[in-house]
Amino acid sequence: MYKIIGADQKEYGPISGEQIRQWIQEGRLNAASKIQVDGASEWKLVRELPEFAALLPPPPAPIAFPAAPAAPATNAMAGWALGTGIFAILCCQIFAPVSIVLGIMALSQIKQNPNQGGRGFAVAGIILGSVSLLIAVTVILIWLLIPGVFANFPNGFPH
Repeated sequence: MYKIIGADQKEYGPISGEQIRQWIQEGRLNAASKIQVDGASEWKLVRELPEFAALLPPPPAPIAFPAAPAAPATNAMAGWALGTGIFAILCCQIFAPVSIVLGIMALSQIKQNPNQGGRGFAVAGIILGSVSLLIAVTVILIWLLIPGVFANFPNGFPH
């Protein structure tokens, strides 16, 4: 004999094994229903009792989601173009031409191999290098063409 806890969380029983088999077939009990063997102190799930486990439907198969497409590999030269462009704009304008050349070469490589990513890095490197070069040329022209602009700096030109 057995006792069960129904969906309404009430205890029912004692119930015969034949009645439990019938309720499983009718769908009134499932693998997660709680059951207690007469005389036992602990509640178990119906699926844990071997006399009823074979009557239960197999568990549903896990849902398989399609794998996300892999992101294209970033062109290394595009990353270097961006890095040197940032470095050029922050402190060393001498790296501006390097950034521009690396960016152009990266765009060329990406055009030949469309499975590569990094087009945005390459373009950003070209833009940062160009802006840095423009700033450097402007500062040098101001220094050469307008006398006394940098006279307040020690040694004439800011370092």
